Amino acid sequence: MAQRYRASVQKSVSETNEYIRHVAGKSPAEQIADAKKLLDEGTITESEYQQLKTKALS
Repeated sequence: MAQRYRASVQKSVSETNEYIRHVAGKSPAEQIADAKKLLDEGTITESEYQQLKTKALS
């Protein structure tokens, strides 16, 4: 019984942590890295990159 309870608690904690990561979104560093990748691929312009970088840092 204790093992089932422990497993249930661990599952609940895991699900809560996943939810928090999902809601919190990416860190500013990750956002800037993603924007840099788009810039390097030619998907966005330098101006767009700077806007995304400014937004991530604000």
